[in-house]
Amino acid sequence: MLEVSLHKESDTTRLAELCKQLNTEFVQVDDRVGLVTPRVICMIINEAYYTVEEGTATREDIDLAMKLGTNYPYGPFEWAKKIGLRNVYEVLSAVYEDTKDERYKICPLLKEEYLFNRN
Repeated sequence: MLEVSLHKESDTTRLAELCKQLNTEFVQVDDRVGLVTPRVICMIINEAYYTVEEGTATREDIDLAMKLGTNYPYGPFEWAKKIGLRNVYEVLSAVYEDTKDERYKICPLLKEEYLFNRN
């Protein structure tokens, strides 16, 4: 299932044809800050930072648990390293600014590491 945001509604027909050729389906989502997948991954990373900050688990344990428990290819801290902490911070910041939803409020530990590594 592909999540797509279209610039023009007239592109829906062409997209449907293409997806049929690829033997896949699509669902149209609103064009919002952070889109869908980046929001979810960055929110998981943020929650992992809260977990470390609270002393509940280590980064390594969290990465291992997420890979084994959810079959994700990477744990949250591995994702953060691949994506780049700056990008994670900026997605969360933009989504929080757009939604004011507390789920996207940046963990103080993540913010501290972002600011420290920025210099």
